Amino acid sequence: MVKKVFVTGASGHIGFNVAKELLAKGYDVHLLIRKENFNTRFLNEHGASQHFCDLHQPDTYAGLVAGADAIFHLAAENTTNTTDEKFVIDNTFGLTKTFFDTVVKQQVPVIIYTSSVVVMGRSSDPKILLNENHKAEKHESPYVKGKAMAEDYCAELIDKQNIDIRRIYPSWVVGPGDARLTPPHKIIKDYISNGMLFYFKGGVSIAAVENVAKAHIDAYEKGSKGGRYVTAGQNITFHRLYNILAKYSGGKEPMFCMPKWIIVTGAVVTKALLKLLGMPPIIDPGYARAVFGNYSWYDSSTAIKELDYQTGSAEEILSKAITDVRKKVLKTTFLGLKNTETVAPEFTETGKLLITGVPGWLGNRMVDIMINGDRSGKFQSGRKVRLLVQPHLKGMLNLPEQFEIVYGDINDKKSVLEALEGVTSVFHLAGAIYPPKIKTLYKVNYEGTKCLIDACIEKKVRRVIYMSTDSTVGKGTKSKRIFDENTPPSPYKNYGKSKYMAEKYILDKTAEGLIDGTALRGFWFFGPFAPDRQLTFFNMFSWKRQLVFGNGKNYRSISHVDDIVQAFFKAENQKITYGKWYWIAAEKADITVDDINKISANVFNTQYKPLYIPVWMCKCFGLADSVLGMLGMLQSTIHAAGKFYFDIAGDISAAKRDFDYQPTMDVEEAVREVKGMM
Repeated sequence: MVKKVFVTGASGHIGFNVAKELLAKGYDVHLLIRKENFNTRFLNEHGASQHFCDLHQPDTYAGLVAGADAIFHLAAENTTNTTDEKFVIDNTFGLTKTFFDTVVKQQVPVIIYTSSVVVMGRSSDPKILLNENHKAEKHESPYVKGKAMAEDYCAELIDKQNIDIRRIYPSWVVGPGDARLTPPHKIIKDYISNGMLFYFKGGVSIAAVENVAKAHIDAYEKGSKGGRYVTAGQNITFHRLYNILAKYSGGKEPMFCMPKWIIVTGAVVTKALLKLLGMPPIIDPGYARAVFGNYSWYDSSTAIKELDYQTGSAEEILSKAITDVRKKVLKTTFLGLKNTETVAPEFTETGKLLITGVPGWLGNRMVDIMINGDRSGKFQSGRKVRLLVQPHLKGMLNLPEQFEIVYGDINDKKSVLEALEGVTSVFHLAGAIYPPKIKTLYKVNYEGTKCLIDACIEKKVRRVIYMSTDSTVGKGTKSKRIFDENTPPSPYKNYGKSKYMAEKYILDKTAEGLIDGTALRGFWFFGPFAPDRQLTFFNMFSWKRQLVFGNGKNYRSISHVDDIVQAFFKAENQKITYGKWYWIAAEKADITVDDINKISANVFNTQYKPLYIPVWMCKCFGLADSVLGMLGMLQSTIHAAGKFYFDIAGDISAAKRDFDYQPTMDVEEAVREVKGMM
């Protein structure tokens, strides 16, 4: 008889892998979820039943779990954030207590509960491996406190009511299926993105998520009543961790060991300074004291003996995790998946399209829309598409057969010519925005575009649409705060200049009759596949004060990626657009930064309390940006702070007139979408 099991937390990392393993073993799997994501959608497509509920509200699921053979409870707020203790504890201990009380009343015979090794603490002695009998003396974060409280409640239910709760204690778990980047994956991501100059004493235990998931099912199938199982992995030092990350990511190994006292002192000072601004700490001093210099090393012998648990090699686990995290950074983990409700279009003979700039924010969304359509189901297409993808990104894309990939650099004419073979139109999205070296802007944005256009001329590919930027004009003036189709170019710094040079080359070659080029100028991007910098900006609405560079009265247009994709497809076959450029943005241009922030605060259910950074200080950032530019360097935060107080907004009348551009997203809708991504 097929056993009926319920899983909470299936949208998360370990929960997804547990549910996936249960399905593979033939269980009747039911997911209790708050909202759908790619993980739950995958599980649903592979046979799981999903039920929307709130685990804090028993009446939303009590009747569902009646008659279940087992419950796998993995839902929890897994975070190192210390700024909202009540929220974290409510979503670790509070959620678990309510859920357990409910399923116990429904007489579910077995509960498999995912605890954490953090409830056992850490050791200052690398010779001491902690096991199921150890208990943390201090709780360095609300998450640890909440998990410890839940642990105590489990023991109480077992002792007083003889409930069969079997506990799993994972360590530092990495591997596929992490939809939101758990703390271990964030560390890997930060190393890949920024490198690491130093290491510190201490260590962690690396476990493969597939092995940990299997242990959950084995705990049900062959574990003992009330069993407790540490599912850790290979115990390695932080120094070894970073050496492995360097080896498989191509980065540099950290050069020196940072003493613990410096890290803790830095954490104390920065927390105090940021508190004055109403901002959360970069790292909490309590967490720094607990982690750095101590060893999170554990003994999995009970799980190995009773469950045949496998630990695996840290090097092998981390090498695979690097690839997975890179996909998350590039937002390609789920790119290419087809929505079940989307009807596949027939392939059409409208000419092969070449797209540059995939993976990338706009490029990813363009591909996704061609597969699944936009929010309204429009612009789905079975058209044959070729992608010119940088060679170092091999293995980052898994797309349907209508997409062909040519690996090559946009500055390499040979690979560009290969990519253009048989192509009738080019959507040129590739570009550098915040590279550390200024010369990269010109190499990619101008020289790369020139190479592409010259190759198009050679291959007689006429139609080219280019993704340009508001930085070609820079900022509004007192007499004309909003750009229109007659606003003359005035490129802002090196980024604006490099993009304008590329745009001008395309339009000049169009004027010469060699190609049919069009440029679309975007503003502040919003929409799916947003990079982390976009989500980081909106995190400030959880702070006590919101930083605003300038007085907040300047105009800012936004451009939603769906609307930009619409513009590309609508403009492609309109001859009137040849040789022209267009502003592509939301309908309302005279919306201020304060307006946008007030709308955002309302969406995030918080009060807008701006902390205005004076214009003179913004000008200092702009000056610093110019100095860095003269030294050939670019720092994204300084660059953005130096221009954020400008009027940067555009009138979309020309696009509406010439190719029926109709923006579909306003600021409130766009911000609500951002909130759903976080």
